[in-house]
Amino acid sequence: MTEAGLIVALANARAPRRPTGARARRQHDALADAALASELLAPFLARGVTPRELPALRELQAIVVAIADALIERASPPLDELNRLAGRHPAARTLEQQSDGTLRATLRPTRGSASAVLVHQAIDELDRLDPQRLRRCGRPECRLVFYDRTRSATQRWHSERPCGLRERQRRHREQAVAD
Repeated sequence: MTEAGLIVALANARAPRRPTGARARRQHDALADAALASELLAPFLARGVTPRELPALRELQAIVVAIADALIERASPPLDELNRLAGRHPAARTLEQQSDGTLRATLRPTRGSASAVLVHQAIDELDRLDPQRLRRCGRPECRLVFYDRTRSATQRWHSERPCGLRERQRRHREQAVAD
């Protein structure tokens, strides 16, 4: 995953999308049920999500969206809610030996709920990411969040397909009409 994989996944979890071939954007909710949430969060959790955990995950997702929006707008992020949520899920710091022999400290929640695990991962990601590289797709019809991993920090679209391709096609058509 990227440096901000969980943050991007949660920020886009309930964002409207326009699938390839569709004329209009469609509402999308990857936290609508436990199966969809498990699929979205599989790279970050060692287990599936239960239906009982969905309200807490939706709360975490809403907080992450507010923080991502603030960072993208270069405003002060509302961290109090995330810190309040983290306070509900105490954690212990553990030390583990890595395969290369180095030691690494890890924060592990004392309760194993999905939101407990993810809130601490979200805090770790937010601590490590460069806020200047968290962006919204430059295509006006798409508002998905992405983390710019390019060396020059000039990525404009969340994905080359469909957004990069569609945006270049749009500019080409506008230029052809203007000529």
